[in-house]
Amino acid sequence: MKEEDAMGLMVQISPVLWWSDHVGKIGTIVFTDFDDNKAWVEFDDEEVDHFSPKTLFILRGSEELMQLSEKYRSVNWPPVSQNLKTLAMLQASGSAEQLKKAYELVQDDPELHREATIRLNEVVDLTPTRKVGR
Repeated sequence: MKEEDAMGLMVQISPVLWWSDHVGKIGTIVFTDFDDNKAWVEFDDEEVDHFSPKTLFILRGSEELMQLSEKYRSVNWPPVSQNLKTLAMLQASGSAEQLKKAYELVQDDPELHREATIRLNEVVDLTPTRKVGR
């Protein structure tokens, strides 16, 4: 994913970000400056704050969530398996409202959060652009 692709992305603030009033909240990225290690996130109350991409979580892709669901089903852990499947369906719907419901499910379940999300910095290409010159 490129930096510009992060704009408009729904994210969850780290649930263990003790120094922020937005711990665990869901918002949308409105601006990024990954050279400065910042992404500005807007919340439902229209407040905007900036965070490091390391502290922002996004849902894994629908296909990956379905694969994880199968993995958990095979180890006889039905609740996590079913929840992962539900997340995949909500995300695949393409609806912002359904996606928010998926993030809300993740907010309430630490095990689901650990399996279903990935840090933004792990999926965004943060390779510095090299300036040409002398």
